[in-house]
This record gives sequence, C-alpha cells and structure tokens, in this order.
Amino acid sequence: MMHAEMMRQAMEIAGIKMRVHSEPLRDENKEVLRRIGLPEEAQQFFVAFSFNIDLEIGELHYDQANCFKKNLEWEDGFQRALRAGLLVIGSGSTGDPIALDIQDLQAGYLFHDYFWEQEAEDPRKFFIKMNCSLGQLFLNSVSVEEYPVDAYEAAAYMGSEFTGHEDLEDDR
Repeated sequence: MMHAEMMRQAMEIAGIKMRVHSEPLRDENKEVLRRIGLPEEAQQFFVAFSFNIDLEIGELHYDQANCFKKNLEWEDGFQRALRAGLLVIGSGSTGDPIALDIQDLQAGYLFHDYFWEQEAEDPRKFFIKMNCSLGQLFLNSVSVEEYPVDAYEAAAYMGSEFTGHEDLEDDR
C-alpha cells in the first residue's frame, strides 16, 4: 500500500496546498514507472502527487515526479538505485535519499555517504527500510515525535545491522 490519504494528511500538516502546486504527471514519466514494473497503485500515487516544484514536507524533501525520465537519463545514482529495485523519490534532512522498494512498496533511507562513495556495492546494503509506505513515512515525519528524518536516525530507530558508522576507508 502507498497510503495516499496519509500523504495528503502530511501535506496538510506541513501547510502545503496541493492544488497550488499540482501538475499532471507527463506521459514520459508514467512510461518510466510502467517500464520499471511499479505496481498500478504506486503509479497512481505519483499521478496524484505530481507537483510543479520539489516540496519540503516537514524535514523531508519530495522530488517532482515529472523528473523521473530526466533522472533516469542523466542521474547515475538514480539509475544505480533503480537497478537494485529502489526508486529514489526525495531526500531526508541531511541529503540521504528516500527510496521506495519497488518489490514491496516500503519506504526507507539510503545512507548517502556510502551510496555515493561505494558505487560497486549493492545500494540495498545501505538502505534502511522503515517498514512503512511512502504516505506513512511522510505523515510520521511531521506527526510522530523523534521519527527518523535521515539514515542514521532510521538505522538506530529500526535497530539496523548496518548503522552507517562503518569507516569508508576500511571498506576500500
């Protein structure tokens, strides 16, 4: 589930007027979502939450859905995450990408330092799944005290084996 209603609630709490920034999702971006095998429910989520600007929802950043095609063509990190079954849709407070697991539609954070520095590694190694939908992630970030807004906080919150405190130099 994507929990579109929770996303609407998060935007309302954050004071975002959806109608002001709403923009139809262009066909080329819909096609990207179809090509990567995103389930219909998730495709409809991005149709409903397509805006003419990137949005700040609390401390989280939600990217424009109409940039999927551009990101697929130009952004190496976006492409690498997609090859691992992760769709980057925004970022946390410190720049850690927020990704959607295409297999189970669960949201989480990618440790940006490791993701960018260790390109040969599977990005899933650095993915902290929050065991919730995108809508719930954004709603929790503006309504639950001490809810994680970056990968370090997420790793601690979820009791992750990978904590992000590993030394990048030791892994090379």
